[in-house]
Amino acid sequence: MLREIAPVIGVSATAAYRHFTNRQQLVEEVSSRGFDALGECVSLPGVVGADSAPGLAAYVDLRNAGIAVVQFAVAEPAWARLMVETVGGSPGVALAAAEVLAVMQAIVDRGIAAGTFRPGTQVSDHQVLWAGIGGLCTHAMFGLAPMGSPDADHATARTIDLCMTDMLTPEGLALREQAELPDGIATELPG
Repeated sequence: MLREIAPVIGVSATAAYRHFTNRQQLVEEVSSRGFDALGECVSLPGVVGADSAPGLAAYVDLRNAGIAVVQFAVAEPAWARLMVETVGGSPGVALAAAEVLAVMQAIVDRGIAAGTFRPGTQVSDHQVLWAGIGGLCTHAMFGLAPMGSPDADHATARTIDLCMTDMLTPEGLALREQAELPDGIATELPG
């Protein structure tokens, strides 16, 4: 197992045995690095036009982050599976996962300030959002449904939109209903 994982973390198999005391320590390192990579995906630059519509920008940025999580699972299904399997059993992995949540929470906090998200919304506690994202990721990780196609991208965007509904204020709902958002990552606010 160490021989298979060693190239993923950029060392030879012999070096892997010198750097890690056991397989579990290596698995936790690979999982932590997965959350670091996921954090980079979720930390996309904010959408262009955010100054003119901060509430809609916060919505789109959180939507983009959710789509990015699913896209990570599509691109790296084995890595994503390992991350899910180890997140609860290792303080280091949990810390790396918490950093991803902190990025998403900062987006929510911007949306709360702009009146889009309900006051007190904690992204880590929003079970509906995570059920949707987790379900889509499960399809990707285990090949339960084809992912990465235009139809799957539409289903991903629609699912995340629906799963964010309970987080929104009436103003946030109105902003979302008026916006024509793409099925993938939005780089600018809709006109």
